[in-house]
Amino acid sequence: MSKNSLYVEYLLGDLESFIISQKAEVNSIISKKRELTLNDSAFIFDRFSKSLKKTTNLIKHVNEVEDAHLLRNISIITSETLAWILFTLPMVETNIPIFMEDLFVQNRHIIDAIGELLVEFEEMIEKPDRIRALDKELLDQINNISMTIGSISEMIKKGSLPN
Repeated sequence: MSKNSLYVEYLLGDLESFIISQKAEVNSIISKKRELTLNDSAFIFDRFSKSLKKTTNLIKHVNEVEDAHLLRNISIITSETLAWILFTLPMVETNIPIFMEDLFVQNRHIIDAIGELLVEFEEMIEKPDRIRALDKELLDQINNISMTIGSISEMIKKGSLPN
């Protein structure tokens, strides 16, 4: 196993651990409250953004991976990350004081953009070598979504501060 593959496996494990722990924490927050506070929403958006940053960091290294099984695992954990955000976002979206245009990424609603990426990665589970050909495009899309979610988190944080 090459040094690069070990690093990619480390990144994969780090992302998987992060998603498992944050999914549990976010689900706990959502299930315990009827209405989320601004701080809850900011926390959740921050976790979404961090998970996408970790995903971006992982995808940056796919061209260094020769093992199709490892590429498949990257597609699986990326799919899980995107699915978690896709299915959790609507529960949080209704409680945040932002304008609808803030939820758009490159002229598409953020849920549509995440959904399209999820479909791409689910297809790559069966054809893991495809991820190499699409890595730059996918990287840009995930990064744009991450930056949008991160800026929403920052807006919510600033909006919740007392004047």
